[in-house]
Amino acid sequence: MVCLGADVLRMSVWNPVDPLPEGMPIVQIGQRDWEMGENYPAEIAIRCDVKETLHGLLPVLEAKRSAADAAAAEHTLAGLAASNWQARRAAARERLEATDPGGAIDPARFVMRLVDALPNDAVVVDEGILSSRPLLDFLPLRDRHGFFGLASGGIGFAIAGAIGIQLAQPERPVVAVIGDGSAMYGIQALWTAAHLELPITYVIANNRSYRILKERLVAFHANDRFTGMDLREPAIDFGALAGSLGVPAERVTEAEAIGPALAQALASGGPRLLDVAVDDGFTPAT
Repeated sequence: MVCLGADVLRMSVWNPVDPLPEGMPIVQIGQRDWEMGENYPAEIAIRCDVKETLHGLLPVLEAKRSAADAAAAEHTLAGLAASNWQARRAAARERLEATDPGGAIDPARFVMRLVDALPNDAVVVDEGILSSRPLLDFLPLRDRHGFFGLASGGIGFAIAGAIGIQLAQPERPVVAVIGDGSAMYGIQALWTAAHLELPITYVIANNRSYRILKERLVAFHANDRFTGMDLREPAIDFGALAGSLGVPAERVTEAEAIGPALAQALASGGPRLLDVAVDDGFTPAT
């Protein structure tokens, strides 16, 4: 396995099945010393510029391959056309457009409508956890400074992190997609965004719960007794909370209102918060 510019199969939670066959050799090509051989031993580990190294390797590989190898490569590439990112994105859009958008907002429809309304120069900060899981199915990654997300299981960075990201790229609007549970780790940073008058739009994917905990409780323990995992009774009023910290807010309850609300927030040129009601995925206990 050749690993380019990334760590090797980082594991978020333990699984009894190892992702690699025993004895598979690994070649790592990247720029981070600490990731060389970190998760799995590497047969070859090269610290280098990935792009320039690939430019150097490609003509070598092309010179060494046979005509049959070249034909096989072309055939493989042609076969991928029906399942590449663009094809999968089009298929996902077609499925969503064919379904009824009524009721609570489906997370996939939420991110689709959000991406549709994003300007090309927007920076997206993602800490939506489960509500934004389909985000990269729709969001094109246009440059290396346009997307920031979670690398592992820690949460709570995005409200404050979006401020630092916007200060580093002051010419670009920032849209931070954050779960309601994650938002509560650092909600006070909204005051700083208001104080500095930064063009950040915070989009709270509000499913009124810690859904990641529910998902893992069910998956790992077959237990659907969700003690302390619902943010209801009372529900958190993110609009009032944001307003108290100087950030104007709007509640969004319909998928088709997401695009216009985001466009209006971005046009304001300052910090805004959109509290979007997305589907919990579970029936609340009665």
